[in-house]
Amino acid sequence: MPALGLDSENGKLITVLSMGAGSMVISHANDAYFWVIAKFSGLDMRTMLRVYTLASLWMGLITILIVYILSLFLLH
Repeated sequence: MPALGLDSENGKLITVLSMGAGSMVISHANDAYFWVIAKFSGLDMRTMLRVYTLASLWMGLITILIVYILSLFLLH
């Protein structure tokens, strides 16, 4: 992380937040939470794949954008 300039406390925070944001992108059928949502919502598999995958993509992209904006304030 020092090579990226992320060796400060704020740099470590941004790194952890970025990993969390990246882990949210494209949750799919191999994710247990996918099946929890599918069973409780009553959606069929095809609809669930379309809706949930798109929603998780947007969630991850928006989160990484917010982390980037935070990094502009915390790292400079």
